[in-house]
Amino acid sequence: MKTFVFLFTLFAAFVGNAIEVQAAAYGSSILNVSNVRLQYLSGSTWVDATSAQATLAGSTIFSQSSATLGGLSSSSGLTLGLNAPQSFVSPTMAAPGEPASAPLVGLGASATNSYALGDTLGTGSTIIGGSIASSTLAELNALGAVSGYANGNVGGTSIFTVNVNQAGSYRVAYTASLGMQTTGDGYSNSEFRVQINQGVVSINEAVAALNRNISGVNTVNVATQGFFTAAANLSTGTITTFTITQNSTVGANVVPEPSSMAIFGLMSAGSLLAWRRRRA
Repeated sequence: MKTFVFLFTLFAAFVGNAIEVQAAAYGSSILNVSNVRLQYLSGSTWVDATSAQATLAGSTIFSQSSATLGGLSSSSGLTLGLNAPQSFVSPTMAAPGEPASAPLVGLGASATNSYALGDTLGTGSTIIGGSIASSTLAELNALGAVSGYANGNVGGTSIFTVNVNQAGSYRVAYTASLGMQTTGDGYSNSEFRVQINQGVVSINEAVAALNRNISGVNTVNVATQGFFTAAANLSTGTITTFTITQNSTVGANVVPEPSSMAIFGLMSAGSLLAWRRRRA
């Protein structure tokens, strides 16, 4: 019986190590959006709006980032500035420097350590006579030693209240690129949305190319290209609101680490031994 207990425990430890290999997961979601601006249809040509067409009545710009790794978490948020401090969680390594512009696929900080991060970086304060830009980066590397879960969640929201000085057709134009990658049981989500509201006029658009969900072993790349919303016919004398949001999310559910599996195996073996002795 002692031999049986030893072999059973050894098998549990072996299974735990096998699961540790399977538990490794990586995920990244990087969305770069720039040159977000309001445009006006002049004749048959779209041109960037100036104060002749619209003036800014107010704005709220907010960004947030959070990261969770095995139950440990950090988060940060910042308004009116869109340059949030990086959220980063790792038991063994320091956070990488904040990139001026996120690469298309992953920071690749370390393939041998578990970590999770979220970061928002943005510039600009108006879409009239100027433009705004925002990059969101969520990334994780979850190894079998991380029990439970790991995730990064990051987003930026810009709300502009505008007085329309010249009635006509308006749209929001911007350029964007997207990079996503997942391995193992990791998953990754990306979303970009523009909403235009004036009275009964409402446009709410989420561009398919920038709104993706992937999992398993997958890679998505969208090269930098121009986008724009549908046209909205706006009138004067009515409050117009432009809401621009983007989010990047990654996550992974990680199975128990090998030590937990070994303990479970030992407990099971002990229970079996006690049961057999009672029967004897």
